[in-house]
Amino acid sequence: MRAAISIRIPIVVNYRCRIVWPLALACAATRIVAAQSAYYNLDAGRPTRVEDALPTARGELEIQLLPLRAEWVGDGTQRFRVEPKLSYGVLPMTEIELRVPVMHIRAPGSTATTGIASAGVGALHAFNVETRWPALALAGEAVFAVGSLSAPAASYSIKALLSKTLRFGRIELNAGGGTWNVRPAPVVTGGTVCGDAPGVPPCLITDVPCDVTPAGIDARGPSFSCAPPASATSGAGAARLSGAHWTAALGIDHTLPLVSTLFVADVIVDRFAGLYSLDDWTAEIGLRRQIAPQLVADLGIGRRFAGMTQSTSVTAGVSFATPFRRWLSW
Repeated sequence: MRAAISIRIPIVVNYRCRIVWPLALACAATRIVAAQSAYYNLDAGRPTRVEDALPTARGELEIQLLPLRAEWVGDGTQRFRVEPKLSYGVLPMTEIELRVPVMHIRAPGSTATTGIASAGVGALHAFNVETRWPALALAGEAVFAVGSLSAPAASYSIKALLSKTLRFGRIELNAGGGTWNVRPAPVVTGGTVCGDAPGVPPCLITDVPCDVTPAGIDARGPSFSCAPPASATSGAGAARLSGAHWTAALGIDHTLPLVSTLFVADVIVDRFAGLYSLDDWTAEIGLRRQIAPQLVADLGIGRRFAGMTQSTSVTAGVSFATPFRRWLSW
C-alpha cells in the first residue's frame, strides 16, 4: 500500500502541474498584454497632433495629468500650455472628452499673461475595428468661451480619422474642418498691429490670447492680435473675428511591443480662411511609453516650418487609465 501511494502521488501532482500551470501562465500573460497596450492609442496632442481611430474602451476613464506644450516663436515669444483632459468610454466604440487649456504667454515688450483659454467638449465614435480594412472614426468638438483668455464666441470642429496597419508600421490620416474665433485686436492709429500686409508682423495661430500686442505698430515679429483691427485713420470696417479652419494630417508610427514603446512622426497643414494668406505647415516626432500598467508617458518635438511665422514646440505628459463603475447600468 505504501509503495502504491508513493508511486501515485508524483503522477497526480505532475498531471495537475501540466494542466494548471500552463493555464495560469496564459491567464497572467493575457492580463499583462491587455494592461500594456495603452501606449498604442494615439490621442491629439499626445505626443503629436495626429490621432488614430481607436476610442477609449467602454467603461474606462482616462485622465491626462497636466500635459504640457511649450512653444518658442522666432521673435522670442514664449507660450506655455497646460491642458488637463478627461476621456470616458461611454458607449461601445464611443468616447466623450473634456479639456480645459490654461495658457501662459510671455512676449517681448509685453507683460506675461496667464489664464484659462477655453473649455472643449468633444466625442469620438469608431465605425469599425481594423481588419483587412482600415479603422474609421469620426471626432467632433465644441470649444466654448470660458476663462479670461478665451475668444468671445464658441467654435467647433469635426474630423475624420483613418488608421491602417502595414508591415512597416501604422498609417494615420486625419482630415477635418470647422471654425476659428478670436478676440479683437485693439485699434491703433496709423495701421494694424498685425495681419497679412506688407511690413506688418503676422498674427499667430488662434489658440492663444489675442489681446497681447507689441508696444506700437513699428514692433517687429508676430504679435498676439489674431485679427487685424479696424484702422482709425483709414476708416476700414470692423475686423473679421471668425472664419473657416481646415486641417489635414498624415502620420506613421512604429511599435516596439517588447518594451511597450511607440514612435510616431507626422506632417500637418492648417488653413485659416480669412485670417492668413499662407497655410501653416508643421512636422512633429514623438514617442509613447508604457511605464506602468495604468500609466503612459509621452514626449514630442514639433516645428512649424512654413506659413506666416515659424516656431519650435515641445510636448510632454502622463496619462492614467482606470475602469470606472457607472452608477446606472445600461
